[in-house]
Amino acid sequence: MSRFDRFAHNVRSHKLYKDSINGMVCGVCAGFAEWVGIKTWVARMIAVLGLIFLTGPTLIAYFIAAMVLSRRPVARYDRYQRAFGPDYEPYRR
Repeated sequence: MSRFDRFAHNVRSHKLYKDSINGMVCGVCAGFAEWVGIKTWVARMIAVLGLIFLTGPTLIAYFIAAMVLSRRPVARYDRYQRAFGPDYEPYRR
């Protein structure tokens, strides 16, 4: 399976959500990263580069996505509890 096939499968099989738990500001980059199948820091780097080179369109797209996208359902986090137990807290700072 090629890299493009994995990308196409991820996009078709997942819905785009905001991921407020893994996100830093509104969760748009974290949700986009999971939807595309990349690491969260890569999506954030793309957003930062977009802010540097295309400030206006990037800000408009980010705020529209933050308003329009729904939050990620809590049921998706059950796989972490099954894998690591009920005391698993990956989001502790």
